[in-house]
Amino acid sequence: WLKPRLELLRPKLAVSRTGHNLRPAEVPIDPLLLVMMAVRRSSPALVGLVLSVVATALLGGAISFVPTRFSQPLLPRSVTPLWGLRWPEPSPPRTIVNGALEGRQLLLGSVPVSGVRTPPQTYAALANKGAANAKRSILQTFHQSVMSGCYVGFGGLLSLSIAGNLGTVASAVPGLQKMTFAALFPVNLLLILNSGGQLFTGNTATVPMAVFEGQASMMDLVKSWVVSILGNIIGCVAFACAAKYAGLLVAGAKSLAIGMTMMKTSLPFGQAVVRAIMCNWMVCMAVFLSESARDMGGKMVGIWFPISAFVAMSMEHSVANMFLLPAGLLAGAPVSVAKMVFRNWLPVIIGNAIAGTICVAASYSYAFGNLGKS
Repeated sequence: WLKPRLELLRPKLAVSRTGHNLRPAEVPIDPLLLVMMAVRRSSPALVGLVLSVVATALLGGAISFVPTRFSQPLLPRSVTPLWGLRWPEPSPPRTIVNGALEGRQLLLGSVPVSGVRTPPQTYAALANKGAANAKRSILQTFHQSVMSGCYVGFGGLLSLSIAGNLGTVASAVPGLQKMTFAALFPVNLLLILNSGGQLFTGNTATVPMAVFEGQASMMDLVKSWVVSILGNIIGCVAFACAAKYAGLLVAGAKSLAIGMTMMKTSLPFGQAVVRAIMCNWMVCMAVFLSESARDMGGKMVGIWFPISAFVAMSMEHSVANMFLLPAGLLAGAPVSVAKMVFRNWLPVIIGNAIAGTICVAASYSYAFGNLGKS
């Protein structure tokens, strides 16, 4: 079967079916014959290499192991592929994120296959989120703020219960108790950010972003801040009362709550403000990283490390103190309500607001938004 086909390759005239003479260059070539000749005349190693390249070319588009941006053919599309194949089509982007800013449409375009947004995309998404939060009704904002206060209570009670009962280990290794508390506390922000909650400390960044981009007014900002503070206080205090009534503020949790309350209410006003600025800077960056991530795992990582960091560094978080200090008072700390409010809550709220508005919102608006263009 092979021998007569090999004869066709010899440079001699061939006669077509119609009887016309053909030049040697026009002799029909059988592709299968060429392959068989290459196999017959080549070494096994070369044959294996060629077959592997051909298999990769044929199967690469089907299994999508070649990135989309590199899957375009090297030859122009005017060239017809051999063997009945067709050029691979680029895969559509997995996600498209659009962010709209007042006065212009900030089209952030197609996002390649990635687990995170870019910083400008994250800022635009947070500005939109802040605008949506600012436009909510007072009752909706209050409801979500109370729920968020309860979630902060869950995280605080968990940390008190575990870190407060380390026993002699805490005395032998002083940093272990603080690290245990810091590792457990971030569960509250994970619950809040993934359930649409309203936390004053987060609103100090997202709502000012919306104001800077013209998507919300100053009255919207004042309404959001005041309602979220009141809702957070009610949720945190109610959860502290529930923990006391349920008999959960006992033993090591009770002792740790009393000690933290006395320490936090003994800070000078200025120190409390500065600690609060540093704290909410980290908290708002946790919100930024969480919004940047596209999956639950990425959001957990983005939340966990900044929140653990501020707790381990003994910084001051206003909403966390709205649970921890009332829990300490209920546990028997010799601190008055007035001292709790004016020696801790007031300076910490001021510091948290400064950090969210200036260190995060204004900073990233200058980098990616209106403040950098004005």
